[in-house]
Amino acid sequence: MELEITEQNDNPLLNRQEIKVVIKHSESSTPRRNQVIKNISEQLKTNRELVIIDHLKNAYGKTETHGYAKIYSDRESLSKIETKPSMERHKDIDSHSSEKETKEASVEQVAEEEEDTSEDASANEEEKTDE
Repeated sequence: MELEITEQNDNPLLNRQEIKVVIKHSESSTPRRNQVIKNISEQLKTNRELVIIDHLKNAYGKTETHGYAKIYSDRESLSKIETKPSMERHKDIDSHSSEKETKEASVEQVAEEEEDTSEDASANEEEKTDE
């Protein structure tokens, strides 16, 4: 994933920077919000909690995503300006990715356990038919 900042405006009235980004992702799927926030915060050396992704849009079949993000100077400005749904979408964004990974891992474990039990059941049936 390659992130390029195409436009960067400083908005002193709202205590934030507004940026437009182009993300090239030829080897992978459309990046998740948490990945984009991580890259923006690393590139601009800001706190992840102060980055709000407004939108990420890509055209069908393209490996390029265009987005718009806002980077606030402090948490107070962020809470005054951003709407509740927007803040909820970005709340604990790192924990959302880890929750999804743990859910996927638990689904895999359940599938493995089901395979093991079905193998045991078929082995038991074979023993019964042999007797």
